[in-house]
Amino acid sequence: MTTVATVVFIDISGSTALFETLGNERAARAVAGMTDAFKQVVVQAGGRVVKTLGDGVLAIFNSSGLAVSAMTMLMRRHYGQWDSLPPTQKFHVRVGMSTGEVVLMEGDCYGDSVNMASRLCEKASHREIWASASTMESGSRADTTFVPMGWMEVRGKSEQHMLYQVQWSDTEAQEVITAYDSSLPMRQETVVQVRLRLASGGVERVFETHEMPIFIGRSSDSEWVVLDRRVSRQHGRIDWRGGNLIFTDLSRYGTWLTFGSSPATVVRRETVQLHGAGVMYFGVSPEDPTAPSAAFSIKPV
Repeated sequence: MTTVATVVFIDISGSTALFETLGNERAARAVAGMTDAFKQVVVQAGGRVVKTLGDGVLAIFNSSGLAVSAMTMLMRRHYGQWDSLPPTQKFHVRVGMSTGEVVLMEGDCYGDSVNMASRLCEKASHREIWASASTMESGSRADTTFVPMGWMEVRGKSEQHMLYQVQWSDTEAQEVITAYDSSLPMRQETVVQVRLRLASGGVERVFETHEMPIFIGRSSDSEWVVLDRRVSRQHGRIDWRGGNLIFTDLSRYGTWLTFGSSPATVVRRETVQLHGAGVMYFGVSPEDPTAPSAAFSIKPV
């Protein structure tokens, strides 16, 4: 059966580390308890749970407005009780959603919107809800704010897509819903592909734009791991957006960046465009000779 629906992927972040800490059985129970709570939110809001995906949930809604409201409610409930949650339930959550035709078959669903929602969930960071233009257009309501992210590449798609982030909180959590620079490209255009090189302590990695976003932090789930207590578990994120590499600080103590020979600039819960070559210092200024850091350079492909 083919129908028009809003597809929602809800992903629990950090479960890998939990399995390492608690062991398989205890961690599996903790993850199952959290996914059960999320499924209950979906059903209560009028959605349908399609299936559980290990540490995530795939659901569909007949109304994009209901889908957006449900995910806003889910985030507010989860992070509203964050301080009182036991360590085994302090999972971070991210959501991707897209609206369009889906095929329902044998307890599963298929279609371009399913793939798009999955890709947007991959792009989202902790506490974030990312939505396609189709969801924004059909789910726009007076009580909902869609923050435009610009034209971005989506893995598996040949063209760039205009993407949005759903604002769900006006409190501290909203700091993580980054205020993207309005001067960055907001129209689709031909862009030059680049490679990002990160290097530190004799370790070097090169990232292609199709691998974005990449996360930097103390967590073993990060693409670039920095094992230093002054570094947040998820310290920062690098996105490829509209032909620009954008660094977003997600940390408690901030990130210092230098470009060439310029003085260091501190970034706290803000974004900055990366260009040329320089150094990132995580959690402490470069005045401290022990500051954890990584050199970066950007070159056209």
